Amino acid sequence: MVMNTKKQKTQLLIVRKYLIGDSTYIVKATVKKHATEDAVCKIRRLILNDLKKERIKR
Repeated sequence: MVMNTKKQKTQLLIVRKYLIGDSTYIVKATVKKHATEDAVCKIRRLILNDLKKERIKR
């Protein structure tokens, strides 16, 4: 029997798939104790940032 002496941090991995318009977003997330925004706000921010980058390219 092998024992692991190092403490391992186990975090719950959350995977979600979002289809918005013609884009599919696959989001992998973990939850941190001291997070300052929730998952919905973060996804919204990421999508809006992607849209702004797309407008700049055109």
